[in-house]
Amino acid sequence: MAEVLLFHHAHGLTHGLCALADRLRADGHTVHTPDCYAGHTFSSLDDGIAHAERIGHDALLEVAGRAARMHPGADVVVGFSMGTLQAQYLAQHLRRVRGCVLMGGVLPPDTLGSSWRTHVPLQVHVADPDDWCLPNDLHALERSVPHAEVHRYRNKRHMFPDPAVRDYDADAADLFEERLDDWLARLDAGRAGLAPAAM
Repeated sequence: MAEVLLFHHAHGLTHGLCALADRLRADGHTVHTPDCYAGHTFSSLDDGIAHAERIGHDALLEVAGRAARMHPGADVVVGFSMGTLQAQYLAQHLRRVRGCVLMGGVLPPDTLGSSWRTHVPLQVHVADPDDWCLPNDLHALERSVPHAEVHRYRNKRHMFPDPAVRDYDADAADLFEERLDDWLARLDAGRAGLAPAAM
């Protein structure tokens, strides 16, 4: 089973993300949920983004590094929107990370100071279209990580998996979780770079 660092989006560590972490734990995974906002959550995305900007890019990466040090067994990273920066950074720079899931955000690998480690499986989930996940960034990541498994969710809103925010879509959220569960199972079996099961 995986030991996961799950990084929250700009709304904060919502009850929706905490519930997802609990479901993953019920499946046998160990899940840690670093909280960059020290317990604060924001119903308004604009307020959440403003808070993240006050914290700053470097502080977000420091939270990721501290979480990795606190949980030395964590070997899978999952990031939602703002949290994809933290997850992708650790996936590229922390040698023990064996898998990465990005939901609602990606960066070209070279913007994080290194190339993608070719043996690390990657799963990406994005609303389509999504103003917060730029097509050029996604295409750059796909070119750099040709084995990436990319799932696009047509006509859904940016943070559709989280029932705590207005973007939530129950059917798309269920599909996201099915794909995540399947990917984690394939990762444990050493098959995460292979084609997913039909859904």
